[in-house]
Amino acid sequence: MWKKLFNLKFWLPILVLGLGAGLTMALLKNKPTARKKPNFKRGTLVEVIEAARTSPQIEVRTHGRIRAAKKVVLSARVGGEVIWVSPNLREGRFFKIDEPLLKIGIRQSVSRLKAPFNGVVQSRNVDLGQYVNPGAQLATLLGSDQAEVVIDLPMGRMSWLPQSITPNDQGNQYQIPAKISLTGINSAPSHSSTITRHLLELTPRGMMVQLIAETADPFLLNQKHDSQDTHTPGTIQLIGKSAANPEIPLKEQIKQIPLFVGAFVDVIIPGRKLEDVVHIPAQALRDRDTVWIVSDGELQVRNVKIAHVDFDNVYLAVGVNPGEKIIISPVKGAANGMKVQLAGRKRMEGKRKSGEKFGKGKRPEDKGKRRNRKHNRPDANISKESQ
Repeated sequence: MWKKLFNLKFWLPILVLGLGAGLTMALLKNKPTARKKPNFKRGTLVEVIEAARTSPQIEVRTHGRIRAAKKVVLSARVGGEVIWVSPNLREGRFFKIDEPLLKIGIRQSVSRLKAPFNGVVQSRNVDLGQYVNPGAQLATLLGSDQAEVVIDLPMGRMSWLPQSITPNDQGNQYQIPAKISLTGINSAPSHSSTITRHLLELTPRGMMVQLIAETADPFLLNQKHDSQDTHTPGTIQLIGKSAANPEIPLKEQIKQIPLFVGAFVDVIIPGRKLEDVVHIPAQALRDRDTVWIVSDGELQVRNVKIAHVDFDNVYLAVGVNPGEKIIISPVKGAANGMKVQLAGRKRMEGKRKSGEKFGKGKRPEDKGKRRNRKHNRPDANISKESQ
């Protein structure tokens, strides 16, 4: 019995089992604990703007066409032979008020026809030596001091005009400034004009209200030219750094273009002032009367009331509070409660995570730079043949 107790073969299995159980218990006690990652709320990336109240003055944009403010037909008072014609009595030539334009010989006297105003000859129907009867139409004259602009405006936009009425207190009389420029010409300068009245009948097709504006010196006769300008008026001068290199951009110097009678023009009218509205870009307006708001990481569909729409700008009267974030980017399947994430915040987190891989204050390209320094030494570029 005692031999068996002191026999190593008897205790060896027991020792092995005990040692294994102890190691197992030690490993279980000292096992590493897994760190739980924070549960970030994932959602669709969106771009937003912050709503703010403003009180802008709106602009009414429309179109119109140029017509002469004064137009008369020069007629013969008496019959006779045309014995003299002024050199300025030609199509496109300008004349001054009271300037003699035509002389008709009547027996032993002469009848002189003078210009009734400053203007330009639109058409001429008479020539030297021609016999004319009383009342014959000799020429058509247009005034050059002023031109009128017939502006088409939808009836619904009449309330957008500022309430500026002349002292005579007539309902269709105004004194509203406006800017006009030739349609289709990007380099055409704007001309100042003043809306003075509107007609009392609508256009037959478009059912538009017709505003009448006046603009001075439409043909630029009173324009003061720069004395240092050496190139011919009315021409285009191209200036470049080098004529040998066609890729160098050239600068165009274009003289002002007159307001031709019959030309179409773009019109900008400073309208009334909006009070306490929220300005958003047009892409932020959804289904004509809703916007998408970000609230606590979720999308909310909000009904709004529009105060004014001007091309790419929308002004909201009701529905959005200052400080709220309005989504301006497209979102597929947008609905109330949809999880969203601000694009700006996503980009900032991405930058921090990429920087953590390389340690604080280190960038991934630093390692490459250190490696390249060895190859950029002067002796590193020497070939084996030169050695």
